[in-house]
Amino acid sequence: MNNKIKLKSLALSISFVVVFVFLLVLLAQFKHFIPDKFERYSHGIVGLVASIATVSIFIKFENSTFRKYGLSWDKNTVKKFALGLLIGLALGSFMILSQVLYSGMEITLSENYNISSFLLWSSALIPLALMEEIAFRSYPFIKLNKVFGLRMTQIIIAILFALYHVLNGWAPGLAFLGPGIWALAYGLSVMVSDGISMPTGLHYGVNLVLALISSQKGIEGIWIVDFPENVSETVLKANENFGIGIQLTLLILCVIGTELYLRKKKTTANTVYSK
Repeated sequence: MNNKIKLKSLALSISFVVVFVFLLVLLAQFKHFIPDKFERYSHGIVGLVASIATVSIFIKFENSTFRKYGLSWDKNTVKKFALGLLIGLALGSFMILSQVLYSGMEITLSENYNISSFLLWSSALIPLALMEEIAFRSYPFIKLNKVFGLRMTQIIIAILFALYHVLNGWAPGLAFLGPGIWALAYGLSVMVSDGISMPTGLHYGVNLVLALISSQKGIEGIWIVDFPENVSETVLKANENFGIGIQLTLLILCVIGTELYLRKKKTTANTVYSK
């Protein structure tokens, strides 16, 4: 494909993310007028406004539509979201529990746990997940996939997603090992489900599992996962290495999944062509 077209698509996709971040930072100034306990909700709503506004700007520039970039509601939207949520809950739980079993950590109920309160405040994770899926897996993902193909698109979006988290205060290593790898899973689910409803559910499910075991900005967790007292540095290091191993395993599975998807797509295309 013409290199000029590729460069234009890459420039537009990067520009999209830059505009989204700019609008997010700009609109986030209004959060100062909202009580801290609503921070997750306010950030999610502000992020949604920023992401939708960014899409609106770019599709107007192209004289295009939301539907073209996977942003339309259909009869299977809820089903796809629910399936993604179940996969996210299962995958996140398996990864956490495997690390707990390996490292000998303890799981205890939080002294102040409140299930109804947790469900109320953790629902803020839905708009938080949706805003990032719109920002990274709608316009830029589809734009890049059209000219670069899925493999290169996965790499580019994963890098952008990791850098976005670095700007949000994450350490570079954690950003690339965490969100950078998860971006591949979200991207693959976009292709499998043909839209962002499933990756939004997947994203929400994984974050929900993390919220269950760790309190964060207005969301009080249900359980506490920690080491027994006087744990050795050797055990802590082994736990860290195991965590890295889990993330690298996810990376390998995402690469394999991407290749299987591309092979199936090629086989299907050849079958249709032969007919």
